[in-house]
Amino acid sequence: MQSFVSRKSGFTLIELLVVIALIALVMSILLPVFSASRETARNLQCKARLHAVTTEFIFFADADGMSRRPANGPLGENRFRIEDFQESIYKIDEFWDSPSSNVSTLDSATQPLMCPSGPSILERRANTPCSAGAIGPKRNVSVAFNKRLETRTFYYNGSPFPASAVLTPAILHFPNVPLILDTDGAFADDSGKLPYYSAPPIHDDKLDDIYESGNFWFPSKRHMGKVNIGFVGGHVLSSSNPASEPWSRWGYQPTP
Repeated sequence: MQSFVSRKSGFTLIELLVVIALIALVMSILLPVFSASRETARNLQCKARLHAVTTEFIFFADADGMSRRPANGPLGENRFRIEDFQESIYKIDEFWDSPSSNVSTLDSATQPLMCPSGPSILERRANTPCSAGAIGPKRNVSVAFNKRLETRTFYYNGSPFPASAVLTPAILHFPNVPLILDTDGAFADDSGKLPYYSAPPIHDDKLDDIYESGNFWFPSKRHMGKVNIGFVGGHVLSSSNPASEPWSRWGYQPTP
């Protein structure tokens, strides 16, 4: 009678190590794919938010958009500041909509001026203009407006000086003027600048303005090395070098 020696089924230590190594190899391949897919989704969401803001700006700036704007006061009819529009999106100052509270947290899931790939904590304060710090912490600000639309350059005896910019519906005739962009609030704050507005220096126009030093330029290349920019015309584009793209009219500033 032939006898057999039974052998228990199961993995040996070497087999387990091989399986673990294969799993680690597969995960090392898939994780970057999942990460890239997640970042692509965030990038698309960011672009959609910027597009929504630029579209709202078109309605805000249009001659028929007076109901969307605050009382103009000394500015006159159909004249407004970019800060007025900015505050209408943040719902601060004259657009405050929480009468029972002086401070509220912005919802990063719905606030269009919060980049999905940026900081998720941001608060707003009542009875305070944006330029006075109504939105904070400042280093968490992730979307800035074109500062040349907030502060223009005027020249006295050939020297550049800052002056408050006033907008009219005529701004809509310049669709390639940048309106908003991804910004690095932490870098701006560390530099002692307000992160709500940003604009690059332009060195090839043979005209020195107040932005020539680059002190107001802090874009964030948080979307796979690119900056998303929303334009007055309503479109949104991306660039790894947003200051020098031929389709960006950064040099535009409102006429007095």
